[in-house]
Amino acid sequence: MIPAQFLAADGKAVIVAIDHTLYSGPCPGLEDRGALLASVAAAGADAIIASYGTIRDFRPAFGRAHPILKLDLTSVTLGSSYALTEYLPAYTLEDAQRLGVRTVLTYIQLGAPFELEALRVAARLAADCDRAGLTYLCEIMPVESERYPDAFAPEAIAAACRTGQELGGHAIKTTMPLPPESVAEAVKTCGVPVILAGGALAPDREALLGQVKTCVDLGVAGVAFGRNVWGKPDPADTVRRLVSIVHAGA
Repeated sequence: MIPAQFLAADGKAVIVAIDHTLYSGPCPGLEDRGALLASVAAAGADAIIASYGTIRDFRPAFGRAHPILKLDLTSVTLGSSYALTEYLPAYTLEDAQRLGVRTVLTYIQLGAPFELEALRVAARLAADCDRAGLTYLCEIMPVESERYPDAFAPEAIAAACRTGQELGGHAIKTTMPLPPESVAEAVKTCGVPVILAGGALAPDREALLGQVKTCVDLGVAGVAFGRNVWGKPDPADTVRRLVSIVHAGA
């Protein structure tokens, strides 16, 4: 298996996600993409999840941060509350290669009525990435549903991580379980790097950073934060703090 190409030399990564306005715009904090990209890249972000248009038109602002192309689309909603909608593949690996992108991402919602098709798309994509020499970051999360009444339950997160690996994901992006200490089981059974999403804007940044430290100490390979970076007054400072935790154990 090829290693996840967005990871730093220590096998870990701080990722900033700015793809939100593709499906949930406008988002306060994402108005000036160029300035935001330049600031988080300079602060040490290892990778940035973005749309096709953002990578194509703002590539110089990524600096040394690896672009991660989101390949799928969903219906556009307004605000931070996401409706349960299907994500469909829109871009191809050839599109990624033309942009010079080495990592792609799609989203799977476990428990959604359209879960099976998302799993099928992910399985095919993982195999195609192996053939093309690209990395597939599989974003797979339980959603509140009859099968997953608690989308943050440790066993639900562990199941998501293992499923993503079984599909062929080179790394997994998933939800931080509650309590955060329970992430150890997901890491243990997954077999590929686990990256934790930031989720909704946290009211207490210090508490969130403490949870990140706990999870990194238990083997998590990093984080992929969106609102909890650009939704704060100083995104670069948050990235620097995350880098110190993920890469230096601070």
